[in-house]
Parts: sequence; C-alpha cells; structure tokens
Amino acid sequence: MAGAECHCLSDGPENRLDWYRRSPKFQTRKRFPLLPRPFPRKTPVAPQPGAGHMGSSLLSRRSALLAGLGVLLPAAVSNAQPRHRQRHVAPARLTVLSFAGRITQTQKAVLFGPYAHMAHHPIALHPWNGSLDSLRQQEAHHPGRIAACMMETSSLHMACGIDLLAREGADTPANACGKPSASIDYAMAWDHARLDSPPNWADFWDVARHPGRRGLRNDPRTTLEVALLADGVPPDMLYRVLSSPEGVNRAFQKLDQIRPYIAWWSTPEDAGRILKSGGALMGLVPTGEILGDDPTNRQRFGLYWPQRLQVHYSWGLPLSSATNATCLSLVTWLEEPAQQQAFANAWPSLPSMQDIALTETKTGPIPPPTQLNDSFWNTALPTLAPRFQRWARLP
Repeated sequence: MAGAECHCLSDGPENRLDWYRRSPKFQTRKRFPLLPRPFPRKTPVAPQPGAGHMGSSLLSRRSALLAGLGVLLPAAVSNAQPRHRQRHVAPARLTVLSFAGRITQTQKAVLFGPYAHMAHHPIALHPWNGSLDSLRQQEAHHPGRIAACMMETSSLHMACGIDLLAREGADTPANACGKPSASIDYAMAWDHARLDSPPNWADFWDVARHPGRRGLRNDPRTTLEVALLADGVPPDMLYRVLSSPEGVNRAFQKLDQIRPYIAWWSTPEDAGRILKSGGALMGLVPTGEILGDDPTNRQRFGLYWPQRLQVHYSWGLPLSSATNATCLSLVTWLEEPAQQQAFANAWPSLPSMQDIALTETKTGPIPPPTQLNDSFWNTALPTLAPRFQRWARLP
C-alpha cells in the first residue's frame, strides 16, 4: 500500500502490529493485537520470488522495534553467520520532555527506571513547561530528537491539530493523538505560620485581611476556574458559567481584584517553589508537591481540600519521531493502564487523617476534585489564551 508502513510491536505479554499511514498533513498510527509471546523458533524459509525486498524490509523494521523493547529475535532468522564478532554499540538514549520536581522524581522511580531496565534504552528526562511554543521550537530545530513529551491533555489536542504530534488513528475525535495517562490534583496551599485559620478561596482574594502575594498559574486553565470559585460559583456550574461571554468577563473581573498581588508560575515545580521560598502567602499548587516533600515542609503547609481541581495529562509522540520504532514503543508502553496505575499509586494525592478530620469538622466530608473540562478547553483555549496573556501583561 503506497504511503503505509507496518511494524510489529512487542509490549508486555502481547504483540501488536503498528500501522502507519502518511499524508502531506498528518500521520496516523494504529495498533492491532498479534500472537502472544514467546515467539516460536522456526527454521528460516527461503523468500519467494518477488517478495525478497518486502520481507527484508519488514524483518529489519521488526528487529529494530523489538530491539527497542529489549527483545532479541532468535538467531535462526538468518543462516548467515558473521565472520567476526561485531563491536557492541551502546543503545541510543531516549529523550523525554516532562515536568521537573516531584512529577519527574516519581516518573523516574516507577516508569523510566523500570523501562530502561526492561528495554535496555537509557532515558534522559528534560524539564519543560508543556507549551506549544516549546514543542514547536523543538520540532523546528531538533526534529527527531524527542521520543515522548508529557502535556496537559488539552494542549496535546491542540498540538495534534497543528501537526506537531502524530495522530492516533484509533481514536474517535478528529484531532486526537493520545489518551489521558495521569491525573494530578491542584489545591490551595498556605503557610500555617502565617495564617491563624485555614483559608478558603474567598480568603485567597481577601488581600485586606490577609496581605501578601498569591501564587497562580500563568494560564487561563485552572486560573479562571479558581476566580469563579472565589466569586461563589459552585464547582458543578463552572463550565456552564465559563461557556458564556458574561461568565468569562466575570472571571477576568474577579482576577482584576488581585492582579497586583499575583506571583505567576508556569510549571508545577514553580508553584511549589514560590510557596516554599516565601514568595507567596497562599498559592495554587499540585498537592503532590506538598505531600511528597520532606516532613518539615509537609507539616509547614496546609491544603484546602474541598474545592480542588484535577488536571489530566497525556503522552505525545512528536511527528518527527513517529516513524522511529523505539520512540513508538516507549509511548505505547507509557499509555498502557499498568503504567497509569503505577504512577497513580506512587503520586501522593490523598489527604492525611488529620486533614480529613479538620476539614470534615468545618465543611463536612471532602468531595472529589473538580475535573478540568478538556472538551471545553479544546474549543476555548485558542481564544482565551491570547486574551489571558494580554490581560496578565497589563501594568
């Protein structure tokens, strides 16, 4: 088939066939279950006339992909014996873009350490901010260098729509190119030593009673939601309000009240660093940045559990790396449910019994987090992001 490529993929106890189809605008990848491992050792059969080139090509690609997973083809696939022992070549290092701080530390322990041991491919984790501009620069100046990138799910969908990431042909949405692989809670944190009682989002906005800077994300996502929570909008009504121009204006007007006091952050690690360094009195932070810290900092900060947000992240495959079997193997492995569960189990996200008792005494049982609505942001972000950045740059 013109314009198509096939690869055999071994992943865990199951093998799959990965199918590519190229077009001038995008590239698709599909996965099909194949035979269970182990592969039976068979005596090689001489190629049929006219099939030699295709068979050789597929075998070469299959070998490369299995090598990416640390699986060696049986020696019997070739009758030719090397005259001399070949020199060992170190496996290529796979470069992955992720978020510095507790997220990367957790991923090293439960994802990339085990994968490097299994597949015999060392992983180099590079910190980044998850923005489309950063990904665009990587693709423009270093094509084929990045094996995988962790992105907020709505950012991933946008990157796919502008051909920065390879699309997943099995997904239903027209611009889908991945599936959520991690969920991280964001909550308001504060310094116990600087506040007499636990604050809520209304207190976060009360700079007269609680003077000091506030840490917020330099992005409309999570920030507009928090502004509406502070303005009294119930969590289950957030996106109904944000879906109207009046609701968006309401969120920006609420943010106007504290704009001079905001300490902006761009990455999860920045959110925790600003708070721990004393750069803000209160701030929106990933709960794991506080819960996973050393005992001193863990006891130093409180978390407001009732109205927290949950953000979804996915693994993207850069378009320039989509035909690299080793990169595809890594992204496919990261998307498997077992890896999602491993990260969820290791990422600290649950309140302590003391936090539960304190919260339930004041507000009742702790509700589940409010999910960031990726469908809403897939549509609204191209419009709201430029407006938000213009607003944030105002003097």
